[in-house]
Amino acid sequence: MYLESAASSGMTGSLSGLPRVRALMTMPCAVSGVGSTCRSVLAAATRAGFPLTFDTSRFDGGREPSLPVRTVLGPVFGQVPYWAVRPLAGNLLHRRFLASVQPGEVAYLWPSVPVSVYRALKSRGVPIVAEAINTRMAVARPILEDAYARLGLPPGHGITDRRIAEQAERYALADYIFAPSPGTAAALADPAISARILPSSYGAAIPAALPERHLKSAGDPVTFLFVGQQSVRKGLQTVLEAWKSAPSHARLRIVGGIEPHLIRLYRDVLNLPSVTSVGFTRDVAAEYLNADVFLFPSLEEGDALVTYEAAAHALPIIATVVGAGRFGADTGVYVEVPPLDPSALADRIAAFAGSGDLRRDLGQRARSAVLPYDWTFVGPRTFRTLHERLKADGIARQ
Repeated sequence: MYLESAASSGMTGSLSGLPRVRALMTMPCAVSGVGSTCRSVLAAATRAGFPLTFDTSRFDGGREPSLPVRTVLGPVFGQVPYWAVRPLAGNLLHRRFLASVQPGEVAYLWPSVPVSVYRALKSRGVPIVAEAINTRMAVARPILEDAYARLGLPPGHGITDRRIAEQAERYALADYIFAPSPGTAAALADPAISARILPSSYGAAIPAALPERHLKSAGDPVTFLFVGQQSVRKGLQTVLEAWKSAPSHARLRIVGGIEPHLIRLYRDVLNLPSVTSVGFTRDVAAEYLNADVFLFPSLEEGDALVTYEAAAHALPIIATVVGAGRFGADTGVYVEVPPLDPSALADRIAAFAGSGDLRRDLGQRARSAVLPYDWTFVGPRTFRTLHERLKADGIARQ
């Protein structure tokens, strides 16, 4: 059963008359990545009083008291690989979700929800909201294939014709699509669906205060931080190529798994004394606090959480347009580099390595600019955008 709280069940004032939104995530709602994004948006919205519920196969970590969650896999399954129970859990989850949706409610579907659920909801006339966490796959695939080809590597993106077709059908069935960044919106610029795009953003849990950073003298080590999985997609090859000409006092810290092919191609750079790496870590906040500059020359993104997190920790940001995402587009508080341009990135690295004033100024500006992107504001803002559109379309009462 859902555990309802007063905050999520009692609507008053300007929120009265809003339809209940039932959110669904087929994959386990993890404490990082997409799961973290989903729970952060939903929990902040329920704390603000928006009426919603959440179904997922498994909910890892602690629960938000205001967020009504229903799962089909309890804590005992927390250590069981999801692939081992996916068919059974998915079927049960989707049946229960479809049975719970009532007339007048709205379905909010996160990636991995199968097309069959979209079809079932559409046949019943249930308004469907889809979350576009990444660039549309038909647009992303050629970008990534070009990046792998430049490295002489076979494509490692996993985007197939079938996945592209299924995503296209999902978007065709959706009544609304949340696009969290200008890049995702541009990738959805199809006349058949562009009118249904709802602009949104992601964000971060922004620390109320930060430890004071040590003021470095000329020649002190300056740490440049890269955070990201799927390293070719995130542009790590550009960082490694640029690092070949990095100043002697610059240090590179890589957080996240590195694709084996990149390890082979850039073994000489990765073995430099100035380069250290660590795989996945739950204490990424410590990495931001120990860094001086954030690098994110990503090739294809939805709206990268790491950019918000870096800004929240007062790091100056050097990124591509897509790496900077909504934060960069709205605030302009970052230094842009073209994708796959090691020379341009090397110039930026040298400039930031050589100027403490430049680092402090842009870092402080990033910290100030990111404050409106705390999840506390992002969740309610997302649902206000949705409900304003529902009212305009006559789906919610004025």
